[in-house]
Amino acid sequence: MAGRSVSGYDDEKIASGLTSVARAESRSPANIVGQALGFYVALPETARTAMRRIETLASPEEQQWLQTEFVRLLLKADMRLTQRKMAEEIGKNVPDATTEEEFERVAVEWTDGLAQ
Repeated sequence: MAGRSVSGYDDEKIASGLTSVARAESRSPANIVGQALGFYVALPETARTAMRRIETLASPEEQQWLQTEFVRLLLKADMRLTQRKMAEEIGKNVPDATTEEEFERVAVEWTDGLAQ
């Protein structure tokens, strides 16, 4: 991906965590930073302001709660995507049956080899 280089400074703990995540995901640190930065700058100003306030004012427990809620939301969104993809795949295999006899025939075909 063509892009522009940007730089920043963070503490050793963040830098070390970035290196560990990059290694675990077989990605470059620059790729991860680019993804995180893209997410941040795409947020509306009110969300960025809230993030800065939380970073400054929230207790460690409150920050952990926020991280947990964010992960929960990401997993919920991922599940919706998975369900949509599954429905699309299943929909390709659903027969165009309109009568009770056609449904019965298809059901027998689908389940014919299951008893073996």
